[in-house]
Amino acid sequence: MQIDRQGNPKERSPKGTGGKLITREFIPQVLTKQISEILTEEILDGALAPGTQLLETLLQRQLGVSRSPLREAFRELEQKGLVVILPRRGAFVREVTTRDVRENFSVRANLEGLAARFACGKLSRQDLGRMQSALAGMKRAGPTKDREAYRKNHQEFHNIFIEASDNRLLIGILQNLRMHRLWYLVSYRVQKLDFQPATDEQHERIFNLFERESTDPQELEQLVRGHIESGLDMLFGAMDDPESIASVAK
Repeated sequence: MQIDRQGNPKERSPKGTGGKLITREFIPQVLTKQISEILTEEILDGALAPGTQLLETLLQRQLGVSRSPLREAFRELEQKGLVVILPRRGAFVREVTTRDVRENFSVRANLEGLAARFACGKLSRQDLGRMQSALAGMKRAGPTKDREAYRKNHQEFHNIFIEASDNRLLIGILQNLRMHRLWYLVSYRVQKLDFQPATDEQHERIFNLFERESTDPQELEQLVRGHIESGLDMLFGAMDDPESIASVAK
């Protein structure tokens, strides 16, 4: 794969990887991080499907990198929960199971509720404006089935109050949980099942509580926690075979 020295992204469909890899100019000092970010994007976007083996020789050739930084990137992806490395077999995009989803939602529901409680009364007018804009973006994307736009606006909406919690440990844990591949898969599935009207109403209630000066932090915490838990209920209630969740991005 050729690298565009002008910094302009190019796309090519790599055989055996299930999608397109975006090439870009690499900076030697942060090579592992750059490789990790590229592969993370491919996994989250569904271009690298669950169970896909990340073939070292193929990726070395496509990205124009050596084995060492590539393997370090694999280890970073394993720490993120996106990849599993099997001895003598290699690195594979991690499969997502029902248990993974239930555990993720349970932890996120409680931690995001806590973040909302910490953020109560701390959002600036600019924060509230961005949150309102993200909410409007979700409402526009829903009827047109623009799942990518919906996902980005949804992520922005939640990230605003998570950051406003001003708790670095909590922010770090939630960023990792929300970045996880299964979050994208679940979001994709929920949006595909056309739950926008219900979820938009919940987000509007959350926004209204953040905007109101007299909001009880405990009420806000419970609302956010219930919002995430209801997403899990909707997901599994609408799926004929919950164990097949990993197939939705194929």
